[in-house]
Amino acid sequence: MSKLAKISRLSSLRTFSTTAAARQTSASHKTAGGDSSAENSLGLNFTLTPEQQEYVDLAESFTKNEIIPVAAQYDASGEFPWEVIKKAHATGLMNLHIPEAYGGMGLGTLDGCVITEKMAYGCTGIMTALEANGLGSMPIMIAGNEEQKKKYLTRLIEEPIMCAYGVTEPGAGSDVAGIKTKAEKKGDDWVLNGQKMWSPTAA
Repeated sequence: MSKLAKISRLSSLRTFSTTAAARQTSASHKTAGGDSSAENSLGLNFTLTPEQQEYVDLAESFTKNEIIPVAAQYDASGEFPWEVIKKAHATGLMNLHIPEAYGGMGLGTLDGCVITEKMAYGCTGIMTALEANGLGSMPIMIAGNEEQKKKYLTRLIEEPIMCAYGVTEPGAGSDVAGIKTKAEKKGDDWVLNGQKMWSPTAA
């Protein structure tokens, strides 16, 4: 993908993100008659904005053309769907929640849900692979320092790579409060002690 095309794609998706958020907020306060009281009593408005619908259409098209035709093949072979990963990255359908400051779209939860729903229709296994970076990148977005965010988050945007996520342990499952692995600083180094298993995309 050329640098110019990538810049154009990022620009258009950023426009989608910001205008969609604004329209979603505005829509939640309006009804057809202009009276907001009735709709406010119903809670959140999940009506898609035109921009969100465009993104859903893109995800649906990608699913039809790139996921469904090869889903059975990957199920049978057990191979990691690298070719689909690369195409999804080039199309702009990965790492959507990474903030704009680090090259991402900074999309919200509803945006991610409707996109994921469309793509998971084609193959939940492939969709899990496409979404795996969200597991590895979210701790950095939440608790990483500025240097770590620039180093790792921008890499996910610049090239189709995967980040691993290690939580599950033999005695803890996905119980983050019960994990035993620890990082201890010894001199200038950090030493990790513990066991991990079933780490997505680590292989």
